[in-house]
Amino acid sequence: MGTLRIKRGTKTALQSSPGYVPAEGELVYTTDSKEVFVGDGATTGGTPVSVSTQNLEDLGNVQALAANNDQILVYNGTQWSATDNPAIDIRGNIYGDDSTLLVDAINGRIVGPVVTSSVTATNVVGNLTGDVVGSVTGSVVGNTTGTHYGNVVGSIDGDVTGSVFSDDSSPLVDGIKGELLGKINAMQASTFDGTIDIGTKSANPNVFYYNTTVPGAFPISTIQIRNVQDSAISHEFGFYKARGTIANRTTAQAGDSIGGFAWSARDDAAGNLIGANITSVVNSISSASVSADIIIRTRNGTIGTYGEALRIKGNNDLVSAGNITSGGFVQFGAMTTTERNALTAVNGMVIYNSSDNKFQGYENSAWVNLV
Repeated sequence: MGTLRIKRGTKTALQSSPGYVPAEGELVYTTDSKEVFVGDGATTGGTPVSVSTQNLEDLGNVQALAANNDQILVYNGTQWSATDNPAIDIRGNIYGDDSTLLVDAINGRIVGPVVTSSVTATNVVGNLTGDVVGSVTGSVVGNTTGTHYGNVVGSIDGDVTGSVFSDDSSPLVDGIKGELLGKINAMQASTFDGTIDIGTKSANPNVFYYNTTVPGAFPISTIQIRNVQDSAISHEFGFYKARGTIANRTTAQAGDSIGGFAWSARDDAAGNLIGANITSVVNSISSASVSADIIIRTRNGTIGTYGEALRIKGNNDLVSAGNITSGGFVQFGAMTTTERNALTAVNGMVIYNSSDNKFQGYENSAWVNLV
């Protein structure tokens, strides 16, 4: 039987100038380095096909053991050994048994589902699309889109878009209409100091609070409104009245209530109420001016309706539906005879005439001295 011998020579002669360019598929053996090269028709010296640097073909440095199925050989710098979990770097795509792409090495992404009892990482940078089932410990920086089921322990620094529901599924915040539907029970908070800051258009501290430390004549269970500003004017409550809708407001009409306060107390077992209220009512309105009255009404539960007791009219007139009793003195307005004659007088008026220095009353359609 004959011997098949391939082209051979030293590695220096093969690769040094001018060298030798093996034809495509031609094998060349170097007698000094004992390597095999294959030609491609263009590369000087060809391409090496042996791995003599790790001597795998020798098998003398492969650890003598019976390798199990699916184990791989890993070179540890001294010898080869079989292992199940090699500490090696893998470069390239990773596919599942059904050929589904799990790791996209080209774009540097995990594209397959991550199913595990826990994920421990210093940072997760990038977008997370899909469901997260389980606990998240640490900070979440960025936008979260979707539904969150479970508790949030810690602070939420940023915007929350959507509705908020209680444990019994009743709505607390209507994210669609922008309405707060649930009760505000701030006293349940362990750090609540009894103050609700209602804000202001300036930096003044205007607050509405339940005070538990009021000294003096006030009871400790007092709701107070505090207004602090460098101005003589203090508007604790403001009432605004318009007809129509928010989008299309129209003018208020005479007789419309602008705002008020009411006090009531239970009178008997039937649930009748006694009390009083103060209401501001539009008296007249025009394009040039608005006149409003302040009315004080009292209510008796057996009657069931409020009766007008006192009215302060828009022209500063005071009209009482009952008797007026004073614990001090009563001082009548002083005016000159000219000012008196300018009045639209009615029977029963009393003034002090500063021109005549006389108390005068309007009696039987004429002014007369009372003394």
